[in-house]
Amino acid sequence: MQNAISAFSDRFYTSPQRLLRYLLKLGQAIDSDTPDLAAALTTRFCDSLVDYLSTGHFQVLERFTPTLDQVAAFEATTRQALTFCDEFGNGTAADTRVLKAALERLVFVIDPRMDVEDEVIQRAVVVGQKRRQSRFLPLQPARA
Repeated sequence: MQNAISAFSDRFYTSPQRLLRYLLKLGQAIDSDTPDLAAALTTRFCDSLVDYLSTGHFQVLERFTPTLDQVAAFEATTRQALTFCDEFGNGTAADTRVLKAALERLVFVIDPRMDVEDEVIQRAVVVGQKRRQSRFLPLQPARA
């Protein structure tokens, strides 16, 4: 089980890493006030964001057992992130000040979600370790 979770985490974490790379590039384009580049990067960022959200949903929520609070956090962040994509992910150059403000708000939504995903995965690792350990506990001697 541990190896399966480790392999999963390696695959899963490529999605947020890609998202963060686009976020950094997009931030640089916004700061350098290049609206056309920002528009192209926003489209790529939104595509990566949707991939990240769906990976989180299908790989974390359906594979592991999150708490109800964690599920609620996933749903709330998904709605807010998709709203961002609907507003800015169409390839049209947006006012870079408006885009930057919306992107900053989105970061405050996505960051806690990544923490929740880490918690869910870490809890699965701990539960898997406990199950494996309990199988190998020494047998209690029978009392006469």
